[in-house]
Amino acid sequence: MTLLADTLTWAGTAVCVLAGLRLALTRGAAARLHAVAPVTALAAPLLLAGLALHPWSSWHDVVKIAVIGVLLAATGPATVVTAGQAVTRATSTGTSTATGTGRGAGGVKDGEAP
Repeated sequence: MTLLADTLTWAGTAVCVLAGLRLALTRGAAARLHAVAPVTALAAPLLLAGLALHPWSSWHDVVKIAVIGVLLAATGPATVVTAGQAVTRATSTGTSTATGTGRGAGGVKDGEAP
C-alpha cells in the first residue's frame, strides 16, 4: 500500500511541476489557463489519493482530504470557466494590455483621447 501511495503522490507532484514549468513558458492568458488545467484535473486527485492511502493517515485525515477533493472537483472547473470568460471579455473589448493590443482601460489606445 505504501508503494501505491508514494507512486500516486509523486505522480501528482510531477504533474504540478510540469504544469508550473509549462506555465512559465506560455504566453497569453487563455493559453495559461490551459497550461494549469492539469493541476486541478489530474494532479490534485493523484496527490489527494496518495495522501489518503499513506499508512500514517488516520480516518480524520482521510475525511479532510476527501472534503478538499470534493470542494476542488466542484469549484475548480467553474473557476477556470469564469476566468476564461473574463479573459475573453477583456480581450474582445480591448481592456487588457497583457495581450499586446496597446489598449488601456475603456478600450482607448494609449496616447489617444477618449
